This record gives sequence, C-alpha cells and structure tokens, in this order.
Amino acid sequence: MLKQIGALLLVLLVSCRVTANAPPVPSHGVAYRGGLWFDGNAFERKTMYVSDGVFSATAPAQLDSTVELAGGYVIPPFGDAHQHLTDPRIAMTINAFLGAGVFYVKDQANAPMMRRLIDHALNKPGSLDYISANQGWTSPDGHPVEVIKRGMQMGEPMASMVRDSLDPGLVNQVDTKEDIARRWSYFLTGKPDFVKVYLFRSEIHAQLRNDPRGAGNRGIDPKLVPEIVRLAHAAGLEVSAHVFTAQDFRTALEAGVDQIAHLPGGRATNPAPFLLTEEDARLAAKKKVKVVTTVTQHGDSATTDRLIQTQYVNNIGVLKRSKVPLLIGSDVYGGTAAGEVAALARSGQFSNLELLRMWSVETPRAIFPRRRIGVLSPGYEASFLVLREDPIANFRATRDIVMRVKQGERISLPVAAR
Repeated sequence: MLKQIGALLLVLLVSCRVTANAPPVPSHGVAYRGGLWFDGNAFERKTMYVSDGVFSATAPAQLDSTVELAGGYVIPPFGDAHQHLTDPRIAMTINAFLGAGVFYVKDQANAPMMRRLIDHALNKPGSLDYISANQGWTSPDGHPVEVIKRGMQMGEPMASMVRDSLDPGLVNQVDTKEDIARRWSYFLTGKPDFVKVYLFRSEIHAQLRNDPRGAGNRGIDPKLVPEIVRLAHAAGLEVSAHVFTAQDFRTALEAGVDQIAHLPGGRATNPAPFLLTEEDARLAAKKKVKVVTTVTQHGDSATTDRLIQTQYVNNIGVLKRSKVPLLIGSDVYGGTAAGEVAALARSGQFSNLELLRMWSVETPRAIFPRRRIGVLSPGYEASFLVLREDPIANFRATRDIVMRVKQGERISLPVAAR
C-alpha cells in the first residue's frame, strides 16, 4: 500500500513539474496552415501559430483567423549588412527593401542629422529595422570625404549642409589621437549603434597622406585604428572596417575590429594587392571577425563578374575554408541586397542553401544579435516571407514573394513595389 501511495505521489510530482515548465497557452492568435517552413536546412510542412507577434508551438485558446499558405515556402526575412541610407525620401526606400524581402539593414556610415530625418519611419512594424554607425572615421580628405562633397552638386540646402557640417557632423577627419579625443564625446551624443573606420590603401598611407593627389584615395592612418577600437569597446560598441586591399584587411584584424565591411577587391588589372591568404583567413576565424561581401559595389554586372573570377573567388574560398562567417551586404546606392545575392549565385562559390542561410539567417542575426530573429521556431519574432517556389531548388524563387509578415503583422506594399 505504501509503495502504491509513493508511486502516486511520484506521478503527481512529475505531472506538476511538466505543467509548471510547459509554455502557457496563448489567449488568442493566428494559425498559418499549409506552408512548408524552413528549419535552417530543409523545409517541413506544418501549421504554425502566431500570438502577440511571436511564434507559438501550441494553438491559442481563441483562434482569431487561419491563413492558408497553399504550399508556399516560408523563410525568415532577409538582411543587408552594408547600406548607406542617405536619401531623406525614406518611404520610397522602405518600399523597395520590403519589396525585396529585406527587413533588417545595417547602415555603415551616415550622419546624425540625416538619421534624424528618417528615424521616425524606421524600427516599427511595417517598416525596416535599422542600425547605423552615424558618421565614420577617416583622415583629412580621406575616403569618403570626396563622395560626401558631391552632395554639394545637388544645390541648396544640401550644399550648405555639406559645407557647414562636414566635420564632425558628416564625417570625422582625424590625424592624431588628440583629434579623436576632441571628437569622441560629440560622436557619442549621436547615439551610434557601432563604429565605422575607413581603411584604404593602408600599406602606402604615409605616401598618399603627403600627396595632394591622394585625396579620396586614402583612409584613416592605420596607427589610429587601435585607439578607436579601444574607445569603442569601452563604450560597448563594435567596430566595422571599410577595406580595399588585402593589407587593409590585415590591418583591421590586427587592430581588433569586430567586422570587416567588404571583401578586398578593386578594379585594378593586377589582382595581387587584393588577394587574401589562408593565413589571413585563419586569423579572421581565430578573432571571430565577420566579413560582409559587397561584390556588387563596383556597379555593372560585367565588371562585377570579372572581379568575382579574378579576385573574389580566391577571397571567398580562403574565408570559407577557415569557416569565417560571410554576411550579405550590397553597398549599392539605390539598390538592395537582391542584386548582391544574384551575383554571388553566379559566382558558383555557394550552394543555394548556403546563400539562403547567409541572407535570411546569419545576416539578420549578425545585425541584431540580441534579438530572436532568423529562426522560425516558438519564442522567436513572427517575421517571415512566403515564396511561391522552393529557393533551395531554384534560388531565383527568392524574388517571387507572395506574403510578408513582420512581428505578426502582414505587410501590404504599393502595387509598384511588389
């Protein structure tokens, strides 16, 4: 009799523990039925539930509605880890990015004043989720100062803004540690999400710094990057580095940056200065540095495809062999990362599954590492795309999006943006 009572008590105890650990049943929500859901490796047919903007494993107590996905392929939304949103007509940009399925954007240098013009429309349901470095760090007349000054050609008020606010409002131009110190407090008041430094031909920086013809063809003094990294990390900010040559890549790694915003590569006929080595890749892996692709930054597809074969195939290969994380980023003004992944698909260096994971899982999670995104599982944000066809079988299927949902809310776009 005592054994029977003991067994009953044990059953009750286990039952209570299971009940206590079980997730609560949502009070209301929506069922998405008839879809094939991406689990990171393949697609599984199942019904998923969404309650209060989050995926739930169990049906809610009250089902508000059921959405029939009709065999659509469900994936997480895409990210773009290298953009510059400098057009204040932000509604047009939002529609273009959401139309391409890009929900998450990392702005690799903008300006606090420009950010204030667009912030009201970002980081909300139905829009883009966005972070920015605000103004980047370079040398006097270093890249991208020449790009920013082109804005003066647009006339007023842009000309006055560039002339009056160039440094430190639009870019930080520094030659010494003292220059950095004078600008650092002002830089932090703009509440940057991370820090961007511009390395450009760092192997000949001293030569270019003393040559007037080097304006726009140089970046920050490489000796200053460790100081910026030190200050950034003390402020809880990661550092992203613009690079051009393989030596820039090495300089960034040695300085302790967290992310490299480009694969090295340039239009020069001699590829040697841009080619990474196995040692470079091993060091990047050891330091856990992520690298953004940006192969389409050079413009037309013919130039891009030539550089892919002469430079980027090597750099992608050595990084992949050392398992360095590669993120999708386009750095194309007025474009989206859709063109970037199309070029990477043409390169032959990635399987469709690899590209899908890079674009919809790894890039979004790298942009917002503290958020539960990029995974279609209970407890994660209910943000997803529904495709008409299987993107693992045919990657062009990523262009045919039939539904967009962000944090449980369905996104409706203007007809022209679909």
